[in-house]
Amino acid sequence: MNRKIPRILTLLLVMFFAFTGCKKIAPPVLKEIGPAKITAAQGFNVQPNGQSALWCKTENATKTTVIIWGDRMLLTTFGSPKELTALVPQELYAKPGQFTIYLLDRGTGLKSNSMVIVVEQ
Repeated sequence: MNRKIPRILTLLLVMFFAFTGCKKIAPPVLKEIGPAKITAAQGFNVQPNGQSALWCKTENATKTTVIIWGDRMLLTTFGSPKELTALVPQELYAKPGQFTIYLLDRGTGLKSNSMVIVVEQ
């Protein structure tokens, strides 16, 4: 009788980990960023604190997903799995250029596709 209990527990544990461990986590998807045009050194979507803000339409975003501008993690607010916003420090758009934007889920380490945002003269 004692031998059956450990075997049953082992079988139950194997089944539990097999079923719960098979769930595939979807990476975040970046669908759209805005505003579409940014002018160098000029604020955009200016917030009450004076900082500019960027919005992203997304899929599979979580509360641990952040927006990355180039190699800089932005202070990101989770709106829903389909919407994130972030404050953008002025030094990031002070000069014209093209900058890569993508999403990083800090909880899973998964990254999204990237898009380019253009800061015009």
